[in-house]
Amino acid sequence: MEPGIIETGLVVGFYSYVCLFWNQNFVEETRHFKILGCSICLMLLMSLHQIVPVIGRKAAEKTGTSSQETGTSSQDNVYRSRSDPGLWCSLLIPMALTTNLLRQPDVNSGPVILAYIIVVLVLVRFNPSAVTQITCAGLLYWFREDFMSKDRPEQVVLVCLCVVVYHLLGRIPRAFPRSFTEGELAVCLQIVFIPLYPIVVIACQALQRGVSIISLPTSLSIALMAFTGVLVGTLFVSVIRVNSGGMRFAVSYGLAFMCDLVPLSIKLYGTPLLAYREVTHYLTGSRDRVNLILWWGFLVLVSLFITMVIQNKTTSSGSTRLRKVFHVLILGVYVPGLVTDASLLFAASWVALGCLVIGETVRLLQVPPLGSLLHRCYSVFLSSQDTGRLVLTPLYLLCGFSLPLWIHTFQWCDFSNMLPLFAGVLSVGIGDTMASVVGSAIGKHKVLGGQKTVEGTVASIISQLVFLYILDLILFGGAIHPQWLVVTGIVTVTSLLEASTSQIDNHVLPLFMYNLLLTLKS
Repeated sequence: MEPGIIETGLVVGFYSYVCLFWNQNFVEETRHFKILGCSICLMLLMSLHQIVPVIGRKAAEKTGTSSQETGTSSQDNVYRSRSDPGLWCSLLIPMALTTNLLRQPDVNSGPVILAYIIVVLVLVRFNPSAVTQITCAGLLYWFREDFMSKDRPEQVVLVCLCVVVYHLLGRIPRAFPRSFTEGELAVCLQIVFIPLYPIVVIACQALQRGVSIISLPTSLSIALMAFTGVLVGTLFVSVIRVNSGGMRFAVSYGLAFMCDLVPLSIKLYGTPLLAYREVTHYLTGSRDRVNLILWWGFLVLVSLFITMVIQNKTTSSGSTRLRKVFHVLILGVYVPGLVTDASLLFAASWVALGCLVIGETVRLLQVPPLGSLLHRCYSVFLSSQDTGRLVLTPLYLLCGFSLPLWIHTFQWCDFSNMLPLFAGVLSVGIGDTMASVVGSAIGKHKVLGGQKTVEGTVASIISQLVFLYILDLILFGGAIHPQWLVVTGIVTVTSLLEASTSQIDNHVLPLFMYNLLLTLKS
């Protein structure tokens, strides 16, 4: 049995389990029935797109037909080779948003609708057959009433963002070939455009109504400035054409500062000086927060020291166990952050993501003097899946740990149920790290013909369960104990997915586990 068959079985089972949970808890009383129906139909489509290629490959193996002859060769070689399309990944964020929306039906459904439209656009791009286009058009028609009920500015924003997403689905893979699979690209676009949607809508409404000050919590304000500043800077980098990489970088982010951060600071705080006083007061508001920031600063220094030492001693790509050092370091950031101050961690994670994006831009443009240094440092920690121009493993690692917290905060969820927020910590920080270390050290038996080992998968499951047991005693007061059997099943299924998927696990495992943990009783 090949890993692709295991992955397909897990994905189809995952879809079925979530559908069963929705049916048992929300179908009779929800007013978001159309979103629920569209989601289930898209799950059926994704299941077919996952199952049919597996059947095709098995048939080709029996007849000796090559992938080129069966039409399964990669589209113009722009997507990462040795990986299946991973279209199922594109439903992970929409499904999580849907579960949270069903729990809190008064939350704005616009971002959820946009998330499903992105999935539809991905399907049409990947399989532009008449059947797919007609089916997807029917699914979009379901949202007609929801779309017409929105204000005109919101309608315009939604249409414009969908047009941009469809354009980027074709443009990005050709600009950065073999950096993504189709599913990973869809998740990346969802991470950018789902939070961008309410930001643009609120900005349009503020301009229309003449609102001078927009009041937001400080943590959201910091995250907003980091997100929009880097996004606008990256946009300028993509459109400005200057021979010098350093000049292109400086002009792009200089314009981003003047065109985005200064006006945004005026709208948020009434001053163009980025409200240093308010931010400083927020960061130093309590002793626990100051201690947390000092601890994070120490871990940053440790990571920089380790990177420089390894970079000076190593000339080739580092081993898997070497890369897992940073999993342990980021565990030191997120575990105390989630336990002590989740709002500060939310703001800090967006700032960290902005720094990583800027660092990758500096590396790509070879901005002196840091461009060549960053390229050497990154090369030590490249994984076998970093085959394109972009080095995405660090970004995916940060996003994997942060996405449960981002989604939870984005939809104003109840933070009394903290367990789903540890999905990234469990699946990537604990499970994936132990699987890699144990598997590479003593692993001898492959998981059904794949690259991962049975020993590593068992170590992943046991380590996650031990961590959950300790977490339950210290943080949750035994609340997990009555559901221990279900939690064990969730951990086991996620570990099996890690052993069988060809997608970047830092990216998909946290979202997969987050969806499953949302089905537990609070």
